[in-house]
Amino acid sequence: MCVGFPGTVVAVDEFGATVNQHGRLRRASTLLIPDIALGDHVFVAAGSIVERLDPDEAELIRATLLEAIALEQAEAEAPAPNGGIA
Repeated sequence: MCVGFPGTVVAVDEFGATVNQHGRLRRASTLLIPDIALGDHVFVAAGSIVERLDPDEAELIRATLLEAIALEQAEAEAPAPNGGIA
């Protein structure tokens, strides 16, 4: 499964953009939204910028995704009920 993640555009060139996604720099296509500019908050999915976001909306999405990731990790690390015996 591919999960999109919001980020901030930190560089733009004729081939696409570099997006900072929670401290990770990723290249993303600007084919769907060619007028992307430095500092834009964007949603990236499958290697493409698919939406320009309001800064507050980007932060809400980021926080929600990080919370979901933390819950998933905690669940994976938790011991199975009944010691894993079915």
